[in-house]
Amino acid sequence: MAALTQHAHALEARHGLTVHADLRAEPDLDPDAQAAAYRVAQEALHNVVKHARAAQVWLSLSQTGDMVTLHVRDDGRGFDPGAQGRGTLGQRSMRERASGAGGTLVVDSAPGQGSAVTLTLPRGRA
Repeated sequence: MAALTQHAHALEARHGLTVHADLRAEPDLDPDAQAAAYRVAQEALHNVVKHARAAQVWLSLSQTGDMVTLHVRDDGRGFDPGAQGRGTLGQRSMRERASGAGGTLVVDSAPGQGSAVTLTLPRGRA
């Protein structure tokens, strides 16, 4: 996920965010799942910049057993996910990417509490 590390550094430089990145070894994902993980992270980080008014973002990628988990959390203003029905176009896009790669996406937020996006994908190479 070298591209994700570069993206995080660019966000820091361009938008003055502090990005706490914990991106260990390259995850054991097939190319489609790896692309989905990158695109979901990219969209989640874009949402932080565009909507959250956050000062800090935590970005992590971990592999446990048969699962790879991508977690993006911010200290921004948060929102009420239930008030958006099925979510914004960006959220729907992230959910579709997760589903298409055999994974799940959870968006957790509350007004004044920041937001967290968690993508879980099955590991393994095609």
